[in-house]
Amino acid sequence: MKVRILAPNQGLLDNEPYPAPGAVVDIPEGLAVSLLNDQRAELVAEKAAETRETRELAAPEKRAPGRPRKAS
Repeated sequence: MKVRILAPNQGLLDNEPYPAPGAVVDIPEGLAVSLLNDQRAELVAEKAAETRETRELAAPEKRAPGRPRKAS
């Protein structure tokens, strides 16, 4: 599960040095849930389309008037 670290800490996280705040890490689900519950991390969407904000901002591709598209 991908999470973004919010709070600084010393020590190890999943047998690696604890990442700096703002870092996005992929960690086991149980550990991620623990960090999320303690508000030490926030969930990061796997794909940009999974978040409502990016879906609203994503505009369909628009072409300028001109030549028609090639047939596939």
